[in-house]
Amino acid sequence: MRVHLCSCTGREGFVRFARIVDYVEHPPTLRCSGDEDRATQARRRPALARAIKAPADVVIDLAELTWADASLMLDFVMLARRLRASGRNVELRSAQPQIVALIELVGLDRLPGVDVERPTARMPSSLAATAARLRLAHA
Repeated sequence: MRVHLCSCTGREGFVRFARIVDYVEHPPTLRCSGDEDRATQARRRPALARAIKAPADVVIDLAELTWADASLMLDFVMLARRLRASGRNVELRSAQPQIVALIELVGLDRLPGVDVERPTARMPSSLAATAARLRLAHA
């Protein structure tokens, strides 16, 4: 389990944790950074709740996300399904190869209304083989 000890003190003197998933309204964009796992799930909920109410398609910027577990992908599945019910889509952009492998493993890329921008660099063959074996094992 990964624990984030990065924090900052607000004006009131309370310790606040740095945001890992942040939402920007114009254009509707979720930005993910650092390491995301089940331990950080509660900290990303406010951004996801705001994204559900977006008036347009939502872009998920994964450029700064270095590691994630399936809990983040399942949150994206929930977001995609809620947006799809309202006629909106999700686009995942700039994911590193290990994140693309996780997206494919979970099946997020196969949901209607979800577009995944594929990286131009190829995934190392050892990682691609592992991802393929995992997909077959979970099929």
